[in-house]
Parts: sequence; structure tokens; C-alpha cells
Amino acid sequence: MPRLVDHQERRRSIIETTWRLIAGQGIENASMRDIARECGYAAPGVLAHYFPNKDALLLASYELICQRTNERIATGIAGRRGLSALRSLCLEIIPADPLTVVEARVAVSFWQRAQTEDALRAVGRDALLHWRGLVMGFLAQAEHDGECEPLADADAVADELLNIMMGLHVTAMLDPDAVTGSRQRHLVERALARLASGQPGS
Repeated sequence: MPRLVDHQERRRSIIETTWRLIAGQGIENASMRDIARECGYAAPGVLAHYFPNKDALLLASYELICQRTNERIATGIAGRRGLSALRSLCLEIIPADPLTVVEARVAVSFWQRAQTEDALRAVGRDALLHWRGLVMGFLAQAEHDGECEPLADADAVADELLNIMMGLHVTAMLDPDAVTGSRQRHLVERALARLASGQPGS
């Protein structure tokens, strides 16, 4: 009796293999032939059953990174609100552990292509808008609960936090020895401490 194939699992396995190759050798150097070989297939044609071309595979890879990040965020913020939830969100987004470092290397590669590819840019933009909505909600809760002073410009505070997190993706890739996981967590905690002290922009 032929073995049943879990196509969703195989699809995800192909995507995860793509992540590893991109993280190790860059997005342009990860060919469909390389990906097929790494997956254990003799020819890249097998991949066409799941992804018609490299662009479709890259798009699915970026979507899965954002999906996984959002799943971790949902788990981390469950039962939390205000600054506690905001802290959990920030610590899930920054590349401060081995898994998120690999994801960040891949995401940074996608950002370059997103300058000219609308589909990739839309995925990144949607993720940012989702995170920004969460940040704004948690800031409103923090104000309501008296965890921080009323914010004169909550939008600016949200943008500052998002840019800290996105900036850490870049600096952690460029200088991982200096921008370590502990350093990233310290910078996030510092920003949140300023917010709690009533000095979000200082």
C-alpha cells in the first residue's frame, strides 16, 4: 500500500529548507536546484508540485516567518495586558535567540527584494500594521491602568518601538558579537522603562 503523503508537512519542510539555505548563502544564491537537493530530491521539478517558481516559494517562506512570529506573539501575550503584554510582544519580534536569528537573516534578505516586489512588500507591511495595532492597544491599556503617564503622542511611541525592533534585525545581522540577544533585550527593557517613568522620548 503506498505511503500517504502529508502535503502540508512536505510544503512546510521545503520552506524551512529554503530558510536554512537563504540564511547560509543569501537569497540570490539559493537556487531551486539547491533547495531540491537539500530536500533530498534529485531534480527541482518536484518542487513545482508545491511552488510553481522561486518567487512563489520565497513569498510562502516570508509569509510563514510572519505567521510563526504572530503565533509566538499570541502565545506570549495571552493573559497579559498593558506594559506586560507590550514587553512580551517586543521580545518575540527581536532576533534574540537561535530560531529568531535564522528567521531574521531570512527576513532581512526579503526586505531587499521587497523594494521591487509588491507581494513581498505587502506581506511585510501587513505584519508591521498588525504589530503596530497591538502596540497601540497595549499603550492604551497601560495608560488606562496607570502604568504610564498619558501619552501626548502615542503614535510616535509606537513608531519608536517598532523602529527599535526592526533596527535590531539589521544591527544584529551586521554585528552579532556586539548586538547579542542579551543586549537586544536590554535595549527593549530600557525603552519600556522610559515609558513607565513618563519619559518615552528621553
